[in-house]
Amino acid sequence: MGKMVKREAVLFDLDNTLYDYEAPHKKALAAAFSELKKTIKISKVKFNYLFKISKAEIKRELSGTASAHNRVLYFQRLIEKTHNTVNPTIILKLYDAYWNSFLKNVKPFRETLRTLKEIKKKGLGIAIVSDMTTHIQLKKLKKLGISKYVDFLITSEESGSEKPNSIMFLLALNKLKTSPDGAIMVGDNTVADIEGANSVGLFSVLIKKGPLAKKHKEDYQKPNATIKKISEVLSILDELE
Repeated sequence: MGKMVKREAVLFDLDNTLYDYEAPHKKALAAAFSELKKTIKISKVKFNYLFKISKAEIKRELSGTASAHNRVLYFQRLIEKTHNTVNPTIILKLYDAYWNSFLKNVKPFRETLRTLKEIKKKGLGIAIVSDMTTHIQLKKLKKLGISKYVDFLITSEESGSEKPNSIMFLLALNKLKTSPDGAIMVGDNTVADIEGANSVGLFSVLIKKGPLAKKHKEDYQKPNATIKKISEVLSILDELE
């Protein structure tokens, strides 16, 4: 299991780690599609295709930054493709439709609230380390009902770089007033979460939720531990005491 050092804090990824991202995302895309259909004639297949390539373009162009995840940029690029111009009214309607639906349907994993509560009972600090814009992640924390358990939220917008860049993890540790030896990192992404955590000496835990848990390069760094549900973090913390 690794070096036996008493832990003082737990760092968590948010999307697909503490809640299921895929289900609300699909419903949110459907809501944005319905909004666009009010303006132009477009099939759902074409809409999904344009969203996919618009997202890919933005992520490629803005790789490593929080802006790479900004849905308003995805929809702006999509509308540029459908209308050959910028249309603020439509872009903002799609953006609002997407996030209103997403936040309405977002739910924590069944074990999330109990797990966070038990971690706080142990006297440990909790930080969320997430590649996203702060504004949206704050809304998610509130809607998920987990903000009372979270001490700090660190996003790539605040740090200036995405995971696996070490700055995000070091910023979290600094806010929690602990060292890499004093914390563990839990996430679903073998590169962003595990490689990033390993690079700064954090005890890394891969939760096998969502598609990113299965994606890895041939030379990817393996986690110190692997779990299937978030409540298993409690057993790991007990073993590390």
